[in-house]
Amino acid sequence: MRVLTTTLCYPTPDQPDQGIFVQRRAGALASLSPRGTGPACPRIDVRVVSPAVWFPILRPRQRIADQHHPLPVVHPRMLSMPVINWVTDGVSYARALERVITQVGGPARTGVDLIDAHFVYPDGVGAWLAGRRLGIPVVVTIRGKIVSLSRRTIRRAQIRAMLRGAAARIAVSESLAGWVRQVAGSDLHVDVIPNGVDASVYHFVERGRARLILGWAPNARYVLGVGHLQKLKGFDRLVSIMPAVRGALGDVRLVLAGSRRGERLFKYRLLRRIARCNVDAGMNSRGPCAEFVGPVGSEQLNLMYNAADLLVNASRSEGWSNAISESFAAGTPVVATNVGGNREQVCSAELGTVVPDGDARALAGAVIAALSRDWNRPLISAHGSARTWRHVAHEVYAVFARVLAARGAEGRADHYDPADPRAPLEKAAAAIEVPG
Repeated sequence: MRVLTTTLCYPTPDQPDQGIFVQRRAGALASLSPRGTGPACPRIDVRVVSPAVWFPILRPRQRIADQHHPLPVVHPRMLSMPVINWVTDGVSYARALERVITQVGGPARTGVDLIDAHFVYPDGVGAWLAGRRLGIPVVVTIRGKIVSLSRRTIRRAQIRAMLRGAAARIAVSESLAGWVRQVAGSDLHVDVIPNGVDASVYHFVERGRARLILGWAPNARYVLGVGHLQKLKGFDRLVSIMPAVRGALGDVRLVLAGSRRGERLFKYRLLRRIARCNVDAGMNSRGPCAEFVGPVGSEQLNLMYNAADLLVNASRSEGWSNAISESFAAGTPVVATNVGGNREQVCSAELGTVVPDGDARALAGAVIAALSRDWNRPLISAHGSARTWRHVAHEVYAVFARVLAARGAEGRADHYDPADPRAPLEKAAAAIEVPG
């Protein structure tokens, strides 16, 4: 089976944490063999295409060298036009992908059996357009961005056409499967395959030892938040409840870790709020009330999960939170807002608490209660470590095999058909000239 995995969100030397969950799933898929557990399968050849966006002068091309470890990765140029890119990026993505496929395997599909696309736009739409033109089936994995990306009418129409035209749809949570049906029709079948966790990276470490290595205070209580500096991740909500938490429990400290990628204005406002929180709390007497430490490596992040008393996910929107999965694997309980797949992950009172989205009083109360009780951390770790990326890969492979088996039974390639009701979108796409 020759699979081409494609997305804009994939690790690069400059941004090694970007889309690492896509890399881990693709790597696990490539490592499957007939001797593995679960359904037997032949060797799978997985290649990755992650376009680099550019536009003359305004968006100089990111010069990303092609990679070969752990999987072959190429970064073709993709034209992204400012202002109207939310309409045209799907078409641009398709053109970039087509160029790579024809170079890899010649015309049509001699070098690719299936396209494995991640995220709905522009990745999924672009992959579907390219697949239709080249006669290659496309399986799209729906992640949390569908919620915001489907708000614009024209883009929503493109996403809907893609979802109905794709050979299969994989959602990483039941919540997102519901969004797929809301956007594209209640009759659609959606396979739900949540992300896994790398238990060799995220695992239980004795809390005192983790704190000693990190230099954290042994007697303070620590709340951890992990994510990008974006409003939807809810870091501002965490900072805002810290005075109430510290007022109830004393020396509680908030540590925020994650990428600085995100929204500049939100970052500025958050850092100001952190500074004010520290001044109001008297940081010189009991340590900082809150701090943002920026991006950290996976080994250090595992220590932080273990050193923390609690992970709090205060997101305004989620698909499947990798931070929650990683925290559980380390044995740390979670308080999370009731958005996306959070309730599916925090599915037991032994793992944590889910609170209504936007209810600051409930969030503060849940954090105080969680910090005031004892947790069975080894039990949490056992639960969190149970679902590995290898389990995910077997489930994904079953979807791919089903798609290719059904396609073989049809005995034909699904080439572009002008009579198809989805054709108007492709006609419009063809009318937009995208330079190579």
